[in-house]
Amino acid sequence: MEQNLTLPGPAQSSTLSRIHEASAKFQRYKILLRRRWWFLLLTASIGVCVQALRITGRPQEFRSLAKLVAGGQLAFNDNVTWREQQADFYGTIIETIESAEMKRRALDRVRALNPDVKDSDVEIRVAQTKGSAIFNILATGSEPKYTKIFLDALLDEFIAFRQSIREQAQGKVLQQFLTEVVNKQKLMEDSLERLTKFKAANNILTITNGNNLAAQFLGNLEAQRESQRTTLEDLRLAIANVNAAMEARERMLSGGGAASGASAPKGGESAQPSGAIKATENSPGRNGMTMAEQDYLRTKSKITALKTKLDSLLIQFKQQHPMVQDVTEELAAEKALLASYAEQIQQEMVTQMADIQRRVQVLDAQILEKQKEALDLGGKIAEHDKLEKAAESAKMTYDKLFEKVESIQSVFNSQADFVAIQERAIPAYENVEDWVMPIVVGLIGGMGIGIVILLLFDRLDDRMNSYSEFQTLFPGEAVLGQVPEQRNRGDVALLRPNDDRHLYAEAFRNIRSSILFKNWQGKPPKTILITSAVPNEGKTTVTSNLAVTMALAGARVLLADCDLRRGGVSELFKLPSTPGLSEALRGKLHWRDAVQETSTRNLDLLARGDVFDQTSEMLLSKTAEEMLREMSEEYDYVIFDSAPVLVADDTASFAPKLDSVLFVVRMSSTMARLSGKALDLLYERQVNIGGVILNRSSSNLKEYTYYNYASYYYAPTKTNPQQTAEPAAAKS
Repeated sequence: MEQNLTLPGPAQSSTLSRIHEASAKFQRYKILLRRRWWFLLLTASIGVCVQALRITGRPQEFRSLAKLVAGGQLAFNDNVTWREQQADFYGTIIETIESAEMKRRALDRVRALNPDVKDSDVEIRVAQTKGSAIFNILATGSEPKYTKIFLDALLDEFIAFRQSIREQAQGKVLQQFLTEVVNKQKLMEDSLERLTKFKAANNILTITNGNNLAAQFLGNLEAQRESQRTTLEDLRLAIANVNAAMEARERMLSGGGAASGASAPKGGESAQPSGAIKATENSPGRNGMTMAEQDYLRTKSKITALKTKLDSLLIQFKQQHPMVQDVTEELAAEKALLASYAEQIQQEMVTQMADIQRRVQVLDAQILEKQKEALDLGGKIAEHDKLEKAAESAKMTYDKLFEKVESIQSVFNSQADFVAIQERAIPAYENVEDWVMPIVVGLIGGMGIGIVILLLFDRLDDRMNSYSEFQTLFPGEAVLGQVPEQRNRGDVALLRPNDDRHLYAEAFRNIRSSILFKNWQGKPPKTILITSAVPNEGKTTVTSNLAVTMALAGARVLLADCDLRRGGVSELFKLPSTPGLSEALRGKLHWRDAVQETSTRNLDLLARGDVFDQTSEMLLSKTAEEMLREMSEEYDYVIFDSAPVLVADDTASFAPKLDSVLFVVRMSSTMARLSGKALDLLYERQVNIGGVILNRSSSNLKEYTYYNYASYYYAPTKTNPQQTAEPAAAKS
């Protein structure tokens, strides 16, 4: 089955990015530890020495131990009870024993009881035994006898101090309770006196029964007034719509008198008010209705019958028929009579409304009078209840407080101190310091301080130490290859055929292959400039070795020293530095006349030439452009070694004229902010940066070893003297 190639998605890319960041941090700390391990050893040694000096510098000490035990205390709730103390009480004991006042009292006691004993400094420490109420008091001093005497004196003074505090507290508490008893007795007597005076001034029989007759009568009057007001409102509605009121009256009569609670009919008609109906129940006539109401209902029934008769006649006859005309005239007469009856009913209702309003006014006057009477009687009842409850409460409070005072007095008479001496001071013994724990603490503390200092300096240091770290800081830059660090002293020798520095030679072959096979999105570069951010990054050595590597592959290469201020390419090849590129740019000679052959086949060198001012202007001239065109036509590759970007403007002015620029970064040396600034400057000049070469990478890192498979290389066998280096170079 054919397997499709799946590219990493955004989630996988994010995961890989986090892995790169973690790996970069791990590698950075690993390199930091490998390079600065001696600093941790130094700080740890200092910590151990400090602890050793502290132990050896201490004077001879003697210790004496005593013990106290804590009991309970009085708890004043509803009753006086005895309970065990909590942690706050224990903390008070510890603070009191260690206080300066207790030490001063103990010192005075020692001087008074033992005047022949010389004073000495004694340190007191109190510790509570875990899970118990026992306190261990440790005295440390320089004199064994004085230490024991001082600790015993401290215990006695502490017990005496607690006894005095207890006696003062007891006297103060008892005095407060007695004062409170006297106050409560006075309040009780005042309450009883006010209740007696109130009973003498009022009808106590009515008040004690709690019967407020005025309030009951007032409630009946208010109910009557509300009923009259409801009837009055119903009459207003009936006067506004007599027809609807009479229809409701008729429905009530036909329903057997149940219409008093009927709801209003649909279609916009108003219901007959219940009050209007009730108001007519005592009037003469059938079912309590007035004569006008009875006539109204009979006339309305006759009108309904005439309408029915007229509708049946209109079905058989025309409008002008005599029978139809007679019924129509009779119907009009009945309607007029109905309107007369309705007007008469309205007059009766108006008269009835006036009568009800007079009744409401009478009820209002009665209610006002009864309200005053009810309020007066209610106030007296409330006052009596209040005085009676106050008297009962004052008596109960007085009785409880009196009982509590009696119980407190009995407890005070039998109470002992909460704290007692369990063991007095033992004879003082010499304190022998344990060396193991202080030395371990000094070792760990010194190492911890060293780690913090190293991490602090590492935060201030932005130099890149590994490929992973560079990739994390510059994720958009392509790395063409890594050049391993050479540990030999002095200048690094140039590559040669069959060079035994396998990792070193293979690194430049890898860079060469990256240049040859990279997707340049167009024409591959022929003119290449190699630069760096600052001096001493090894760009000259990298440039020379890259030119040698490309020449060994069979390409015709011209190596030009474009660092017209401090160029040193000719020194590496042990060739004269003049004449060179500077003379060609100033027109003193043609550049071909300054080209020199090197010991490497297919590799020519154009040295720096004499140093002169205004190099940037010469590199921007038409002569430089013509020279580049001729060089690219004559050679396969033209490689320029240039000045650092941040040192001079030469590189930033000349780089845009070339096909590509390679940027050299020295690991563990170049600051990231300087490299970033240099790259930004080149990008602003629209320079085509082909990639980055990481110089002097540590070959001890796993990422480098895995990448180059260092274990793959072996010692080369002796070859035939006639065998040349070209096949080996071609094979690589």
